[in-house]
Amino acid sequence: MSQSSHGSPKIPLSIWALGSVSFLMKTSAVIVFSLSPLFVTQTLGASTFVVGLIEGFLEAMTLCTRVFAGIISDLIHKRKNIIVVGYIFALISRPILGIAASLGGSTSLGGVFLGRTFDRIANGLDATPRDALVGDLAPPQIKGACYGLRESLSRAGSFAGSLLAVALLWLTQNNYSLVFWLGSIPTALALIVLLLFVKDPVSEKFQHRKTKKKLHLKDLLQLPTLFWLTLLLSGLFMLSNFSGAFLLLRAEQTGIDLHLIPLVMVVQNIATASTAYPVGYLSDKMGRRSMMLLGILCVIFSDFLLASNGSIYVILVGVLLWGVELGITQSILAIFLADACPQDLRGTGFGLFHLTNGICIIFANLLAGWLWSEISPAYMFYTSAVLAALSSLVLPFIHKQKR
Repeated sequence: MSQSSHGSPKIPLSIWALGSVSFLMKTSAVIVFSLSPLFVTQTLGASTFVVGLIEGFLEAMTLCTRVFAGIISDLIHKRKNIIVVGYIFALISRPILGIAASLGGSTSLGGVFLGRTFDRIANGLDATPRDALVGDLAPPQIKGACYGLRESLSRAGSFAGSLLAVALLWLTQNNYSLVFWLGSIPTALALIVLLLFVKDPVSEKFQHRKTKKKLHLKDLLQLPTLFWLTLLLSGLFMLSNFSGAFLLLRAEQTGIDLHLIPLVMVVQNIATASTAYPVGYLSDKMGRRSMMLLGILCVIFSDFLLASNGSIYVILVGVLLWGVELGITQSILAIFLADACPQDLRGTGFGLFHLTNGICIIFANLLAGWLWSEISPAYMFYTSAVLAALSSLVLPFIHKQKR
């Protein structure tokens, strides 16, 4: 393993490549994500509750796929192959969305739903093996930095995708169909980088399980208490994390021009990309729990700003804090899981992690859509703040596992 001049390990090339792949995939995915809710509500006239239903169902699809991908990656010991299949699904989804956006009425809504379903299945096949692969490849001394780097590059891709969404909407005069088609280009580039530069690790822990054909209950019982506590923490916290689609809709309520609304995602992703790597690095030095608590506090302050009847500038500050919390919490929760899971069960562990998060996000999106439509947007944000505060009660029980 390569060392720096001070004797500490360097981040492996495959992790840099995974980060680059994440950058390209996020660039494409955010173009799709930031424009889909606007297309559904503005062009097709659907309600915000329909947006919540769609987002909740898609998250369910994603998380079920993540469990499947995680288990299979542990059994076949080839995480990269599963990620490749996921990117092929993503590459197919962009033309489906492009065709759907050129149609009208219920046919168009059904096509958008189909395209987004393919996109989220792709995300499910990608996320769990990718998170497990980072844990497999990361030197233990800099595991936080490795996860933070991947998250930062991913969020930088979200930033780039948001800028492209704004630019492409303006250049094409709100031609959603053409923009969705153009979103397939970074996806194709990501697949090429993945095939050329990312390698699965060679591990003795994997080698001795090569004859294993299925997962047994006793394998799950090998997962330590820290793993289950992390699932509890993450699940409670994710109940406060509604879809970013609601941030876009909140910005829309301030009356800004349609083509400027995706700037909300630019602000969020600048904050997340700038935060994830430093927080991951600091967690290696200062501990994970204090960083997670900081993220929870950011959610609470963000919700109070977003609940206000303030100007677009107040809303953007709330979005900025929301981006900071994503950079902190998504990295730290992944690091907690990587710390807790042995390598030969890491894919399964991350699969259960994503399943738990997914179920909670389904409820979070359904609740958010209902509160927004039936009571008020402000009430939705206040509820999110209360749920985030409740999750902090688990933190005192999270201790780093002794190896």
